[in-house]
Amino acid sequence: MTITLTKRLTSNILLSNNRQFWTWLNIVWNRYDRKRVQEIGPDRACAEWLLRCGGSVRFKNSTSVTADYNAIPSGTSGQNKIEEIRAVKACITSDGFSYLDGLTALKKIHLEKCDQLPDSSISRLKQVKDTLESIALIDLVQISEIGVGDLTDLKNLKQIDLARLPNIKNREGIIKLLRNELPGCNVNYDDNYPSAPELQE
Repeated sequence: MTITLTKRLTSNILLSNNRQFWTWLNIVWNRYDRKRVQEIGPDRACAEWLLRCGGSVRFKNSTSVTADYNAIPSGTSGQNKIEEIRAVKACITSDGFSYLDGLTALKKIHLEKCDQLPDSSISRLKQVKDTLESIALIDLVQISEIGVGDLTDLKNLKQIDLARLPNIKNREGIIKLLRNELPGCNVNYDDNYPSAPELQE
């Protein structure tokens, strides 16, 4: 009995310590480093942030997505512009969205199964409102009508894909809001939207 209890307590302590370690690491990885941005430019700094956290990017004039940190192309500051961001099951947080500031070519964002993203992260997309044309919010457990409603500030959006957002309680209402505020945008809310290829591998 004592051995079993000791094993259980040890297991719980290890689990707690492991959770605390990953929480600390996520905070570090998502902390905005202004000095780094100034040194290497906003696009490379943003790419480093995303790839550290398990996301990927596609640079302008490239057909392939970069998911390997060591494969981020070298070049002078501002030479390689991010055109697409993919964060699928990535440990990104709202704090990391500060890295979007200064991006001038970002057209597409796909966020899926990023459980640490709150509504406030969506409002921070205003930093790229002049270029962003397409966004997908899929399987995001913390995003509610408040976050999705903030998409109305992104007047250049042409495509919005929404799926499996459990905190959306008034689906019809949010679809109506988006369509009224963004008449030139195609709004698609479909819980049968296919999971990202990264999750099917």
